[in-house]
Amino acid sequence: EADTGNYGCNATNSLGYVYKDVFLNVLALAPEITDPPKREFTVDQRNVTMTCRVFGAPKPQVKWVRNQRELTGGRYQTLSSGDLFIRDVKFDDAGEYTCHASNKLGERQASGELIVKEHTVINDPPQDYEVEAGTTATFRCNAVADSSLELTIEWLTNGEVIDFDSQPRFIRTSDNSLMISKTIELDTGIYSCLAKTELDEVMANATLTVMDRPNPPTLERVICYGKVAKIEWTSNGDNRSPILNYIIEYNTSFTPDTWTLLTEDVPGTDLSWVVNTTPWNNYTYRVIAVNKVGRSLPSGHSEVCSTETSVPYKCPDGVEAECTEPNNLVIKWNPMAQVDHNAPGFHYRVYWRRNIPSGTWSSVDVRDWRQSSYTVEGLPTFTEYHIKVIAVNDRGEANSGPWDKYVYSGEDKPLDAPTNFTLIQVTGPSTAIVSWNPVTPESLRGHFKGYKIQTWTEADGEENLREVLITADAKQALITVLVPDSTNYARILAYNGRYNGPASTTISFDTPEGVPSTIQSLEAYPLGSSAFLLRWKRPLLPNGKLTGYKIYYEEIKGTTVGPRSEREPHIADPAVLEAKLGRLKPNSKYRIHVVATTKAGEGQDFHIERATSSSAGMPPDAPNFSWVTLHSDSRGLANVKMIWQPPLSGKPGSHFYMKYRLKDQSTWQTTDAELYENFQIVRGIDANRLYEFRAVSVDGDYETESATQEVDTYGYESSVPVDDNIATAGWFIGMMLAIAFLILVLIVICIVKRNRGGKYDVHDREMANGRNDYTEEGGFPEYSQPRV
Repeated sequence: EADTGNYGCNATNSLGYVYKDVFLNVLALAPEITDPPKREFTVDQRNVTMTCRVFGAPKPQVKWVRNQRELTGGRYQTLSSGDLFIRDVKFDDAGEYTCHASNKLGERQASGELIVKEHTVINDPPQDYEVEAGTTATFRCNAVADSSLELTIEWLTNGEVIDFDSQPRFIRTSDNSLMISKTIELDTGIYSCLAKTELDEVMANATLTVMDRPNPPTLERVICYGKVAKIEWTSNGDNRSPILNYIIEYNTSFTPDTWTLLTEDVPGTDLSWVVNTTPWNNYTYRVIAVNKVGRSLPSGHSEVCSTETSVPYKCPDGVEAECTEPNNLVIKWNPMAQVDHNAPGFHYRVYWRRNIPSGTWSSVDVRDWRQSSYTVEGLPTFTEYHIKVIAVNDRGEANSGPWDKYVYSGEDKPLDAPTNFTLIQVTGPSTAIVSWNPVTPESLRGHFKGYKIQTWTEADGEENLREVLITADAKQALITVLVPDSTNYARILAYNGRYNGPASTTISFDTPEGVPSTIQSLEAYPLGSSAFLLRWKRPLLPNGKLTGYKIYYEEIKGTTVGPRSEREPHIADPAVLEAKLGRLKPNSKYRIHVVATTKAGEGQDFHIERATSSSAGMPPDAPNFSWVTLHSDSRGLANVKMIWQPPLSGKPGSHFYMKYRLKDQSTWQTTDAELYENFQIVRGIDANRLYEFRAVSVDGDYETESATQEVDTYGYESSVPVDDNIATAGWFIGMMLAIAFLILVLIVICIVKRNRGGKYDVHDREMANGRNDYTEEGGFPEYSQPRV
């Protein structure tokens, strides 16, 4: 350090001198850490540099220590600047790092901290996508990062960040997907998903290929060779979807505004094709390219290719015949297109003859090529003919054989009815076996189709008869459309392709009762947690006299249906269309069946599935009730039927009981709770008294009373109409007898009045002699009036 000073150099010769000096400053400084380590943040699997910049003279030596161990070699490298470079950071690298700087004059140290977080990962990268132009392409990208870092996702196309504000077709969805609507060819390229945090970033790429229909081909030329033509074209690009095939279309001078498909089987690698032509035509062609996206626009049309005339190459197809009258034959065919005429003067030649050895051909020329039928009149009924139609033009008849067919002339009504139509046996409520003698073939006068058995009842009327079709070879049949428990009428007739024949004699027979059809509907209304009120509609087809209904039910657990139970007692009144089904488990699912019954047994099943509610009770809504006074018992006490009417649309309750008292009394009497029916009979109350009744709905521990109704037991009154025949009601018969008695009394009084008072011969004679002092009351006034 003592050598510090200014040093000079002086160079001289005979011509002069040169002087230069320099200042030498000899340093001797202990180490100083000018930029100490700090708290550094990084993610695993990345590289990180811990900073440590030092100054001193002589230059300090730097080493890094962690956990009292010097870090050298491997993933650790101390740089010339003093910094520590750590490669491929792991979570174990997190912690405190100390930088030591030393020279001969001393040493210094400083510490910093490395914090390692999870690196960002794209766990759902975008996938390469092929899409048709005009449709929507969607790239999905999902990433995860350390929970303490904010993750952002950006989208780039061809290395540039997408500006979603300036490109409205590009949309970033709420889940960070990229959606490109109405794609165009220019959207093809590489799309990148960039997921980044403040510590790291990761990118995934996918390629979008926008495919479009091919560009229209260029039709180069058409070479005509008489019966064929060669078409040549060039391709103008497939728009990223290989051409699969080409379509060739044509039009002619007959149809200049219509392009017709010629072929669509030209391979996508071919650029020429040979096609057939027909005579007497002017053809133009065009070509369409096809890839998996669709068809290109057509090419421009070709030059005209003209062909020479010739006879027709084919005859009309679809030759057939039908009849509109018994003595005619309508011969039909498919008209031929103008392109197949092959020469001027095109028309059809129609041939027909009887199919007998001596039959000769008759023919007629149909000049209108659009015509598709010809009617031959005056033929015998239902006779076999041989027909054919030939195409003809000015060059002659077609050079290919015609389509021919064997047909029959018109059908007429069959002449005979089946005979001996007989009932063999009634086999069931709607079935019976019948037999008959068949008709003769000569009487049919047409194609024999079989027999029709017609049946009806008086209730249906003959205009609503039912028909059963029977095959032509049958002599006996089972009728299955009869009406049970009715007198059925039946007849049989033969029929051909156009007409029904005359019917046989009509037979009648009775069928027994059958089982009913299903009820029309069924509803189940919950009553509390353990019951339903069932309501249904009677069967549409009783098939006899209904005797009542039966109700069955099964508990359903998952997919298992439990054993069937029957509600007791079954309903013996067919007019009853509702019932309560009780004794069920709360919060359980049931399959409920209702079947109607006749004397023949139970009808077809109708079922629904319903679940009961939970067992928690709740206050029911106020109920209503109706009542009917029943006949008194042997002790002269009255019986009243109470019908519970809970509000089914609200909270009806699970069951009910009745409260009643004599009017103006204070004490109420109660019945037992009715758990299984929706009605209750209150027995043994005083006759000829006025009572007050209330219905009480119950659900668990909750009860709700109805409004009070007055019920008298003076007669057979009721709050609802009683479904009795008025002609057999006792009160009606008594009233009619009383009216008859009163009328008889009035008639007797009138007769007596006529025979008393002024209504006899003496009275008339005295009136004639001038005595007129008789009163209008009648009697014998001459004994009570004074004499003059």
